[in-house]
Amino acid sequence: MKKVFLFVCISISAAFALPPVRPVLSPVEHLDTETVTNMPFTAWQRNLRDFTVNLSFVATPSNNVEIAFGTDTGPTGVSPVGDGELSSDECDLTVGWDCGSWFVEDGEKGDRFTAAPTGGCGLHDFILRIRLRHNGAIESARFLDNGTEVFAELAASAPAWLHAPAWNRIRVVGRGENVRVGENFSARITPDGGTLIMR
Repeated sequence: MKKVFLFVCISISAAFALPPVRPVLSPVEHLDTETVTNMPFTAWQRNLRDFTVNLSFVATPSNNVEIAFGTDTGPTGVSPVGDGELSSDECDLTVGWDCGSWFVEDGEKGDRFTAAPTGGCGLHDFILRIRLRHNGAIESARFLDNGTEVFAELAASAPAWLHAPAWNRIRVVGRGENVRVGENFSARITPDGGTLIMR
């Protein structure tokens, strides 16, 4: 049985007064080659103005990589202390690659927007950059694939579900034999804030 490894390293700057976290995804042992990790995440603090999600990896017609953001509220949905994992109904925003195309998904309504990759499959650097107002509301949005604008209509409308200050957890999922050591996944909030780096 072929095993696929995906290592994730996360560090959060001292501005959040949080110690570095360096989880490692378990080896894939099932035929669906899926590997998943969940971790705490701070989506916004006062004076943080830029929220950036970055996916950099070799995209193929058969692999899948996604980062989901949401609020972990626990099994009852009202407890302030969650169960440590984002369930499907707790994922407000999911961004990623799915078997040949980029996608951005609104977790509440289930709406999924897709875009063809710039230049086909291969090494890609996908960036979602959200500019925030002083109160955490969205000011503008951009989507870039290897430096080329994608999801133009979604960027122009900049819907509110692209960011929520209350998000407290992130879920990373990888599927496929090409999801392995060397890929980079990150989510950052700047300036004068913290940086979450998955490598």
